[in-house]
Amino acid sequence: MTRVCVLALLALLVVSLPGAAEEVELRYVDPVTDLTGGCYLQGMQLQPAPPEGALGLANAARPLYGALKLAGSAYPVAVDMGSEPAQLYLDADQDGELIPIAWERSEIDDRYRAQVTLDIYYDEDAPRAYSMFVVWNPWIPTLLIYCRGAYYEGTIDLGGTAYRLAVLDEDTDGLYDDLEAGTLYIDADLDGELTTSADSHEAFSLLEPFNLGGVTYQVVEVRPDGSLIRIEESDLSVAPKHPLGVGHPAPPFEATTLSGDALSLEGLAGSIVVLDFWAAWCAPCVAELPTMVGLHELFHERGVEVLGINLDRTREAFENAVTHYELEYTHVYDGDDETISTAYRIVGIPMTYILDRDGTIVARGLGGEALRDAVEALLEEEVEGEASP
Repeated sequence: MTRVCVLALLALLVVSLPGAAEEVELRYVDPVTDLTGGCYLQGMQLQPAPPEGALGLANAARPLYGALKLAGSAYPVAVDMGSEPAQLYLDADQDGELIPIAWERSEIDDRYRAQVTLDIYYDEDAPRAYSMFVVWNPWIPTLLIYCRGAYYEGTIDLGGTAYRLAVLDEDTDGLYDDLEAGTLYIDADLDGELTTSADSHEAFSLLEPFNLGGVTYQVVEVRPDGSLIRIEESDLSVAPKHPLGVGHPAPPFEATTLSGDALSLEGLAGSIVVLDFWAAWCAPCVAELPTMVGLHELFHERGVEVLGINLDRTREAFENAVTHYELEYTHVYDGDDETISTAYRIVGIPMTYILDRDGTIVARGLGGEALRDAVEALLEEEVEGEASP
């Protein structure tokens, strides 16, 4: 009996163990603009006096001071407004001396911008480079804006497949091990490129499980300096993110219409479908409703289905809006669990997609006359194709 219990316990331990972990060394890449132009801006208040323990500028006419807090250390910074143009100073290696930094002045909005590289000591052996962009606006002189200027990149083997990936320190604190404040890009479709748009199918929070080839993975560790990442299989189950670019199949979904009928995207195969993500509280969405009504009236008999996907805060608001605006085309409510809008990674509304009769995305983000022209052009292409010998 004892032997049986021991064997059962061992089996339970084996089942409970997490999936095998893979780790890879990452390389530092500068600048981050080679990957993406977006960043989460951070702000720092500048003061007339230097930070405690920091040296001031001996010959500055109108200096303002601050300190960049990175990886637990402070890096004094100053802007001398008394010079022309204003001069940026930075103690990038923490030797106590503020060194002038060249920056560019925008002729459009009069802002100053510079990319700077600091020496950050994650251990006592040697510093690592950490690049960042800083921006100063003379019209708001006491505020310095900054964001990360580099990233780490590498290739990791998951399930026998090599995937390119990149890790970004989104809160620009010099530390990559805070999984709540970092982004992972991974080449899920293996096209050799990392898609970094706002609705990318290859972008994940470092805390977010992700599906590759039907297997769920999760980041379990990133070194504070960003030089290593460890990923393991997860027992969680998440759906893969579908690409949302033109030429890709539209993500499938099922829903219930306002009239209570079951609807699926697969069931609309054979029709040209216009998806309109909207809400009654969204003024630009309401302004587009006449376009949707016109599409339905002009092209429904030619096989065009307009589907409104509503994101109002309550079902009652949704139903009242459909009645108030006399919308006769099909609508579904997605405001409860946002299943459809999550699959389409909607970050702002109104948002539209045009799908051909095979369910492939042929256009997105169009409205007004451009949307109507795109649908009409798709119908004309079909007519021309049928007329060709």
